[in-house]
Amino acid sequence: MRPPRVWWFAGAMAKANLAQALQDKTEVDITVIGRRTGREHSTPVWFVREGGSVFLLPVGGRRSNWYRNLAKNPSVRLAADGATYPATATPITERAAIDNVLDDFRARYGASDVDSYYPGQDVAVEVKPR
Repeated sequence: MRPPRVWWFAGAMAKANLAQALQDKTEVDITVIGRRTGREHSTPVWFVREGGSVFLLPVGGRRSNWYRNLAKNPSVRLAADGATYPATATPITERAAIDNVLDDFRARYGASDVDSYYPGQDVAVEVKPR
């Protein structure tokens, strides 16, 4: 059963607003919930967009704290341009999909920067606004 129309419309507006907020940005703030403390932690990260999703690469791969936190609790928030957007994060572990995200990052930020700043290239994250 489809949710009431007002909720669908609100979700569509949030996605459109996030896309607009990210349009000229090179970083987005992600807020995750600590897997041990339960406290919120925010950090700026590079991103690429495709469709309605935002894709992220953890600098340290699977060992990055923010990645380990969202692996335990996939409810996250993205913040850009003074607004926050609730979202759900999904780890990407298939090599071909990770390589696609890496290619998009290299195209956007430059291959040498991506390869030097992201030594842990064993995982990526898809974030979908709610």
